[in-house]
Amino acid sequence: MKSSIQAIIQAIELHCPIDEIEAAHKAAILDHFKHSAEPMDSFCFEPGHATGSAWVMAKETQQFALIHHKTLDRWLQPGGHAEAEEPDLLTVSLREAQEELGIVLDPNRASLLDLDVHRIPETKKYPSHLHFDFRYLCITQLQPLKPATDVDRSEWFSLDQLKALQLDPGIERMIQKSLKG
Repeated sequence: MKSSIQAIIQAIELHCPIDEIEAAHKAAILDHFKHSAEPMDSFCFEPGHATGSAWVMAKETQQFALIHHKTLDRWLQPGGHAEAEEPDLLTVSLREAQEELGIVLDPNRASLLDLDVHRIPETKKYPSHLHFDFRYLCITQLQPLKPATDVDRSEWFSLDQLKALQLDPGIERMIQKSLKG
């Protein structure tokens, strides 16, 4: 596991932030991975743990696949926590996309797009904590989505449709970055 953590640290160090906000997220994530005994342990709540998410783009139509998160009542990219045997956050992102969108993504068409740190509110089961999120751009073709697990809906969105939604700044940043490529 140490070698996979070293590989993750190297990927963080090589990542080029788009702005000062993402640069601050990068620094916080790097600090977390260098100083936490188990940076990907989803039961570590102080200060938090790493997560992986997939920013799924159908290149030919410039559409993006999002899930409707029941608890937060918002449209978000699929993503979640690492399982014990998962060596990296790309693996987490691809598994979460398969579980939440019902599609299989090619890891050779995925790349680290964005780093984000955000606070998760307290629930009945868990205290408030940070998610150190690794967001991967995953290129695919337009295909039917089949939501599963904790997702009630998933849909493809055009750029105009995305602009009509209330999106957090991290998603706005991913839109901007994914269209540059």
